[in-house]
Amino acid sequence: MRRISALLVLLALLCSTPVAGDDDTVVIVMRDMAFDPAEVTVRVGQIVRWENHERRQFHNVWFRELGEEPGDYLFPEEYTERSFDQPGEYPYVCQPHEDRGMVGVVRVQ
Repeated sequence: MRRISALLVLLALLCSTPVAGDDDTVVIVMRDMAFDPAEVTVRVGQIVRWENHERRQFHNVWFRELGEEPGDYLFPEEYTERSFDQPGEYPYVCQPHEDRGMVGVVRVQ
């Protein structure tokens, strides 16, 4: 009985522990033609990672307002990362799917 209780406590701890990256990484999932979450707030220098969790679809991350070129396509199970040096609001889109509402924003404090 003690072993079962200890196992249940261990399982509860494992299920409540976040696993989406370390403390310095914020993960945004690309799935179902959306960024999830669509809006995040991070600290200056904190890493943001976009992960493609689609089964077949490619996406990219484009910070158009920064004057950048569209990002490379990310195919399923691929990711890209970046950090931000200045506080501000950084809107971005998935270039091929912007017309389907695939947009997001990173707020940097």
